[in-house]
Amino acid sequence: MEYTMGIDLGTSSVKVVLLNRSGKMTEAVSKRYRIDIPVLGWAEQDPEEWWTAARAAVQEVLCTYGAAGSQVKAIGFSGQMHGLVALGKDGRPVCPAIIWMDQRAGQESAEIQKIAEENGLTQKLMNRPIPGALICSLLWLKRHRPAQFEKIRWVMPPKDYLRYRMCGEAFTDETDASAALAFSVADRRWCGELLEKLDMDPSLFPPIVRPYEICGKVTPYAAREMGLEPGTPLAAGGADSAMQLVGNGIVAPGTAACNIGTGAQVLAAADCPAYDAQLRSQTFCHAAENTWYLQCGTLNGGSALSWLKNQALENHAGFDVFLQTAEDTPAGAEGLLFLPYLAGERNPHLDPDAKGVFCGLSMKHRQGHLIRAVMEGVAYNLRECMDILQSQGLSMNRLIASGGGAKGHLWRQILADMFDTPVYTTKTVEEACTGAAIMAAVGIGWYENTADAVEKIVKMENEVTLPVAAHRLVYEENRQHFRQLYESTRNLL
Repeated sequence: MEYTMGIDLGTSSVKVVLLNRSGKMTEAVSKRYRIDIPVLGWAEQDPEEWWTAARAAVQEVLCTYGAAGSQVKAIGFSGQMHGLVALGKDGRPVCPAIIWMDQRAGQESAEIQKIAEENGLTQKLMNRPIPGALICSLLWLKRHRPAQFEKIRWVMPPKDYLRYRMCGEAFTDETDASAALAFSVADRRWCGELLEKLDMDPSLFPPIVRPYEICGKVTPYAAREMGLEPGTPLAAGGADSAMQLVGNGIVAPGTAACNIGTGAQVLAAADCPAYDAQLRSQTFCHAAENTWYLQCGTLNGGSALSWLKNQALENHAGFDVFLQTAEDTPAGAEGLLFLPYLAGERNPHLDPDAKGVFCGLSMKHRQGHLIRAVMEGVAYNLRECMDILQSQGLSMNRLIASGGGAKGHLWRQILADMFDTPVYTTKTVEEACTGAAIMAAVGIGWYENTADAVEKIVKMENEVTLPVAAHRLVYEENRQHFRQLYESTRNLL
């Protein structure tokens, strides 16, 4: 049996899967690691812990499925976006990795945004520089840690460090480079004009390749460490949201994805690099050929429901039991609305001070109403995000639900009703890992291109959740109240 391997370097764990020639995936092996917060608002990780976890996960997946290293014909990568790994000339990190959650570079991000606006670079970047993004963290290092900055030979997103450790060559791909926010998305190249304004040496930034391109081979050292065959080809892979789109089978316009995890996102492919003039959404390069994707992400998704269950209600039942009372509650929760902004918000409102609000409580409301109102509040917010994407000319004829929100029928029904579109799910369990393994398979010629691979590998579940007309009317009316609730309370809290 021959396989490709997908390695997904997430924020809290690394996951590894195998994909065989017939398109079947193994279960993922996962290994966790820490997030260090040395100063309030900072978020760092030790790349050595990534390497240790990845090495153990690769060894375990091979052992679990009885695969020899020689049976793995190529490896692809996926990873957490935006973060900065800075390597010295000796190939070692000059400082801990500064990941996407880090907020120290607030001043730098504002300055980069101002430079972009004043020099006509917004239409190249197509994204708002944010704290935690590679270029913002790098500028912070230059100003506040000049001795470390002077030692840097390469800067790269997190998943590229793993590949570097396995082959000794520095590359990144178009999807992850997009999220570094020093990248011309339309031209698919580093934005030299911005780097010049920031007095950054362009040679610090690695060559850019397509996600399926082979850009290194496993060294004898890495082979011994991981149980692989020396010389195994390594595909570039991509940013985790781009790999999730591939794993969900979305490689062309018309289908959107809604991912509900801790936060939540709506994503859709586009055949041109459109972007929101107010920069409320993000535009990145897709793994599919001549394609981009638009993403609008919220900070409050499944975390709002977890807060209600575990903190507000201190309910110790399993989630299936917990949600049962909400299944029996009418759409609209009998007039109860919830603003889900428990952690501030990023989209559709860039408002770090936003707060959560229940509105319309009465004596008739019970636990089921609270649960449903929270779920609907998350969905109202996501619908606002979808409106932002559709204002840029994107069409949607169906929606694929993924993440924890895809597992429950009630989430899917609320999404179908809120978006007024059929909701599908795929049989893919680990979408980002699957996308990474697909990149490797395309890279060594198992498939003609990304679309061909997706058509043959990604399969849909038979069940389709259809919108209910009566629910749709309730939600359409309540959307106006949801918007008004935010506007009327934002200056009170």
